[in-house]
Amino acid sequence: MVARDGLSERDIRCLECLARVLLPEGHGLPGAGAVDAIGLLDEQARSWDPTVRKRVRWLVRVWELAPVASPRLRPFSALSPVAQRDWTEASYRSRRTWRRLVASALKQLVFLAWALAPEAEDALGYDYRCRRDDEPHGSRRPLIGVPRLDPLPSEPDDYHRTGPAVVMNAVPLPLMQNRTFDGARQALPLETISWPSIGDGARVTTDVVVIGSGAGGAVVAATLAEAGLDVVVVEEGEHVTAERDFVGPVFERFQRFCRDNGTTQVLGVPPIPLPLGKVVGGTTVVNSGTCFRAPDRVLDRWSLEHGVRDARPDELAAYYEPIEEFLHVRPVPWELLGPNGMAAHRGAVALGYSGGPLLRNIADCHGCGQCAFGCPTDAKQAMHISYLPRAQRAGARIYSRARVRRIEHGDGCATGVKVELLDDRSQVRGEIDVLAGDVVVCAGAVHTPVLLHGSGVPDPSRATGRHLRIHPATGVGGWLEGDYVSWKGTLQSYYIDAFFESHELMFEATTTVPGVGAGSIPGMGERAMKDLGAFSNLLTLGFYVSDTSSGRVRRLPNGDAVATYRLNALDARRMSLGIAVAAEVLLEAGASRVHPGVPGLDTISARADVEQLRERSVKPAHLRLTAFHPMGTARMGSDPDRSVVDSWGRHHAMSNLWVADASVFPSCVGVNPQMTIMAFAKRTAETIAAARGATPASSPPHV
Repeated sequence: MVARDGLSERDIRCLECLARVLLPEGHGLPGAGAVDAIGLLDEQARSWDPTVRKRVRWLVRVWELAPVASPRLRPFSALSPVAQRDWTEASYRSRRTWRRLVASALKQLVFLAWALAPEAEDALGYDYRCRRDDEPHGSRRPLIGVPRLDPLPSEPDDYHRTGPAVVMNAVPLPLMQNRTFDGARQALPLETISWPSIGDGARVTTDVVVIGSGAGGAVVAATLAEAGLDVVVVEEGEHVTAERDFVGPVFERFQRFCRDNGTTQVLGVPPIPLPLGKVVGGTTVVNSGTCFRAPDRVLDRWSLEHGVRDARPDELAAYYEPIEEFLHVRPVPWELLGPNGMAAHRGAVALGYSGGPLLRNIADCHGCGQCAFGCPTDAKQAMHISYLPRAQRAGARIYSRARVRRIEHGDGCATGVKVELLDDRSQVRGEIDVLAGDVVVCAGAVHTPVLLHGSGVPDPSRATGRHLRIHPATGVGGWLEGDYVSWKGTLQSYYIDAFFESHELMFEATTTVPGVGAGSIPGMGERAMKDLGAFSNLLTLGFYVSDTSSGRVRRLPNGDAVATYRLNALDARRMSLGIAVAAEVLLEAGASRVHPGVPGLDTISARADVEQLRERSVKPAHLRLTAFHPMGTARMGSDPDRSVVDSWGRHHAMSNLWVADASVFPSCVGVNPQMTIMAFAKRTAETIAAARGATPASSPPHV
């Protein structure tokens, strides 16, 4: 068959057969064929990165040809409908890891393609309406239906109950007590420079070049520009805005705003998805806006075990505070909590577990539940509407669709960067040189070490790319009887920290919207269609472990990054406990049944089942994990033989080369890391400014 820009005709035929098995007609919802799910997937594939398209086509070919090597002796698409169903069911339960993984990956693709269809959204009742005003935000099509303002109970006295996160100062009480919720903040406009505005062969000179525009790069740029230095920010991703880009199906947005169209994985047993933002503003544009400080015990450990200086809790507070003020960090208001958060609250209170509303960088939040796909109301104070406009207002130049190919250096000093100019399809259109007195790498814990390795930056410690931590995470789903719309409210809203000190587990209630959560529905066929029909009643309680496991990032010969990771037995046991606790909380909150995602225990509906789950030993390979917080691959410390950068982010081998992202964390930070990235980035920027004789601004301007 001739390959087209999307999938091949053979791939489409195979996937259409699979889709009819997974999402059949006649069960109360339109099936995959009725909404042309595979046609929608093919349309999406046309915009994928060619490498991603190649991977997906490889998966489809494996699925198509695997039955040939079995007693069936025929390709999947040539089997009878009954044989196709039997093969799919057997693959989903197979003891062969590769077969389960291929089945799971293709199921995810088919379900998410189905959820793209307007007919599927309408059938599920997903209408983009937000909790605060019941108005649609983020839709590009007219929506039908009558707004329904749900009556909200008054805020309970026990909305926040002090636990280990407060004791360790990961949740500062003054912020938790700041319950004012101001109206909209006017975001400053941001303009970026990209091809063809700048052409091939240009030479740009600046004091400091910052590689990456996420939590680290944006704060570095604003701090240095306000100190009077000339700053250039170079970002591989495109510049996106709420008005133009944060509209339409959330799966479509997720693919567009994330590296590798959202398919980045950490390889291992099991392989773990690791979505990474690739837009101006980095992952802050596609995260949930959760704002913790690093726990005291973590900062103390970094000081005692790694020799990190001047970064104890009291010392780092001076960096957190102005950032929290500028980003409007405060707890999720009760009225925006949503059914998921309220269920987590009910279950936690009933069980005597501590917890409360998550702190988030929000202003004028509507509770749309779309935070991780680009906030459609600009309520989440991501870097593209906060620190980057602030940096530009102070004179910084921000280049988008500009990929750094190499850090230039000589005689022990960095001299600048070589940059590829990309068009809107990520095709190289030219190359420029940025010459700089200081180079600050903020490309993230996966791509910072790859860039350092690929540029030939010396590393006596051999630690570059090693010590990867990722916060392995999973979620437990439960179905609540009644008239609920689970996705109306803050996407990630409520935390439970009762096991944070004893088992280093942090639980966070999160909303699963159909556009990205449909693939998590257990099973297939009639059962899956029934559960999809009840999707608005699906509650999700996620959690992650502060991992003692570690991984490594390597650079492939073509320059790409590959990350590997091995989940150890201790972290697997903690994840098993977390699944049991999450199931217990959801059942106590009123869920009629819970899906723990553990082999051999498909659904539980009673506390006795939870006890069985607590006693069950789950192997790492049987856990269905994801991760969002890579860190540690260029760690800081006082000993050049054990660390890549010093206590302020300066590279041990080059005095004017710096790292200011989660790569520098010596170990797992234990909580959502964006605030700690910003605090250390501000500290690094002030060190650079002082070395250049510049004075950072004493107080931040307000957006």
